[in-house]
Amino acid sequence: MTTRRSPGRAAAALACSLLVGGCAYGPSSADTSAVLTMTAALDEATSAVEVGLLVVDLVARDRTTTPVADGTLRDALEEVGSAHRSLADALPPLDRQDSRARALDAVASATTALATARAWVDDLSAGSARDVAAALTDAGDAIDAVTTDLEAGA
Repeated sequence: MTTRRSPGRAAAALACSLLVGGCAYGPSSADTSAVLTMTAALDEATSAVEVGLLVVDLVARDRTTTPVADGTLRDALEEVGSAHRSLADALPPLDRQDSRARALDAVASATTALATARAWVDDLSAGSARDVAAALTDAGDAIDAVTTDLEAGA
């Protein structure tokens, strides 16, 4: 006697096998994926900070116009915004939650520093080029510290 499976039973069996099979790969691959996502987001934020430093230097040396500098800093702010969203979406394992919190703080500092740089470029901030560059450098250093910690633990 042969047994016929209904399409519903076959689909249920397939779903169960996929779920059980996925458990063998789920957590560890998800952990690695989250760390890679966080590292990529931090790299994106680092790039934005470096652009900010370059713009501040060019403006201080009168080597670019205000509209070009402003537009470039707006783009850099979009980059750190994207990095922040990626970090917020990442689901790292419990032992990496602190790293994610530190990464979010570092990217928030980069956002503030870039927004301050943009205000400075548009003559809406009283700080000096040195002050603006120092804030950007501090934000970049914070991002680098978290990136180093993530890479060391990976």
